[in-house]
Amino acid sequence: MEKYILYVSLILSVFSVVFLLILNTRLNRMIKKYRYFMQGLGDEDVEKLMSTYLEKLENLKNDVYNVMNRRIEKKLPGCLQHAGVVNYNAFDNVGNNMSFSIALLDGNKDGVVVSGIYTRENSYVYAKEIIKGEPQKKLSSEEIEAINKALHK
Repeated sequence: MEKYILYVSLILSVFSVVFLLILNTRLNRMIKKYRYFMQGLGDEDVEKLMSTYLEKLENLKNDVYNVMNRRIEKKLPGCLQHAGVVNYNAFDNVGNNMSFSIALLDGNKDGVVVSGIYTRENSYVYAKEIIKGEPQKKLSSEEIEAINKALHK
């Protein structure tokens, strides 16, 4: 019985030494990582370093936000900003207001008026260019109404 206790004690001692070596290796790796992380800090503490990094990050975020806002503001006048739709009957014998005029304009009042004329036999679609709020071709009263709706919304 004493012999078995000796063997069990010896086996536990070996496992303890192996376990100690494994823990020592892990601890040394963590110490290396810690030293690498703390390298070059000098007398500064980590809290001060992190707060300066956060300030720099906040400044960078604000700079990016301002640059993106300026880019958007430059492009905004060229984007579709005004839309107006008028439905009407182009001919007396066709009901349900199937004909239409759509005005689509940007911030510079450049764009297009698209008109669809519906008859019982056919449908026709026309587009007329608008530059600086002025049509390049003569407009119908419905097309003018669509432009006015678009600009006065």
